[in-house]
Amino acid sequence: MIAAYIAIVLGVAVWIALAPSGKRLPDGVMRGVTVFGGAFLLGVCILSLLPESINLIWPEDGEPKIDPRPFFAILAGFLIQQVLEFLSAHAEHGHVEDRKADAPVLGLMLGLCLHAFLEGMPLVDTDGSVNQGLLYGILIHNIPVALILVALLTVRRMGFWRLFGSLVLFGAMSPLGSLFNLYVVQPNEEQQHMIIGLVIGVLLHVSSSILFDHKQHDKLWLNLGLCIVAFTLAYFTIH
Repeated sequence: MIAAYIAIVLGVAVWIALAPSGKRLPDGVMRGVTVFGGAFLLGVCILSLLPESINLIWPEDGEPKIDPRPFFAILAGFLIQQVLEFLSAHAEHGHVEDRKADAPVLGLMLGLCLHAFLEGMPLVDTDGSVNQGLLYGILIHNIPVALILVALLTVRRMGFWRLFGSLVLFGAMSPLGSLFNLYVVQPNEEQQHMIIGLVIGVLLHVSSSILFDHKQHDKLWLNLGLCIVAFTLAYFTIH
């Protein structure tokens, strides 16, 4: 569990190495990593989190029924992510909209940190086991987000240590969300199903927005190939 938390923080903080030189990954690489990460998260949602969110209600008489509340939580998570992306200027997609390129740093960090906090909540089960699919999904998805943070905050002439602190803060939010779920939220089964549903909605919004982003449409066959590879790896990572 601790190793997973450290990996997430380091996976973000390591990109501070690009700040002094002002270098960036090529646009094609950034887009490829973004699409792959979005597809991987979608695979994790469908193959792992969605089955876990299904809660059967066993009445005293009659057939068991599926609890509809986790599915309402999915819809709520979708709407919550819509609000978070307004704050973060869509940085979760691996780019920032031109009309929001000068968005306030506070709003950008708030949107990204709340998103990371939510997606980290179901990372570790109450028995201490790590959801490996979600862990790798977070690690991959955080790469373009961290690079966007480095680029935007460097342009704003933020000092090295403030930039480094911002990256560490963002990287720490998913572990903090996991710890909050483990030690603050009541570990009853119904509540965990609701939390997983909420996170599914958040991740479905992000992954579908990435995959249907108009900026990605000119590389159809490459994107399809990345999606197939990501779905396959998500399956084998989970199973």
